[in-house]
Amino acid sequence: MNQSSAAEEKGRYCRFVQTADGNYRLEPVKVPAHVKAAREERIHRREVQSHARQNRERAQAINGHSVAFLALALGFFAVVCCTYLAMQSQAYSHSDHIASLQAQVSELAEENDTVEKRLSVSENLLEIEEAAEQELGMQYVDESQIEYYTMDDSTDYMIQYGDVE
Repeated sequence: MNQSSAAEEKGRYCRFVQTADGNYRLEPVKVPAHVKAAREERIHRREVQSHARQNRERAQAINGHSVAFLALALGFFAVVCCTYLAMQSQAYSHSDHIASLQAQVSELAEENDTVEKRLSVSENLLEIEEAAEQELGMQYVDESQIEYYTMDDSTDYMIQYGDVE
């Protein structure tokens, strides 16, 4: 018996037929096409669901190749993360070193400017002193030329009424 005839046999359609002696008996009738189609559709759906379940189980199963691949991927990810962190740490230390060198450069530049100004002022003062002594005949002040003035504590300024000689 093949599958289609087994499906027809299962759940056969029958009708009551009255015999000549007045009794009733069941007489098989042909199964309607829509019922056959519905049965075939249910059978097909069960087969598809069975195959889908088997495919899901096969896909969810972890085999040796999957474990090896996942282990390699995890190892590669760990190496990449460690390398990234090491490079980031190195970049931060380099930036700190660069900042300290820039601070040193700015301090040295400021000190250099101060020394240059001091040198230029001292050169100018020497030139001014030489010109004052040689061209104008000026001399350094001695103690006899200095006059001291006293002020009252109530005022904080002094008014000059005459030339100081």
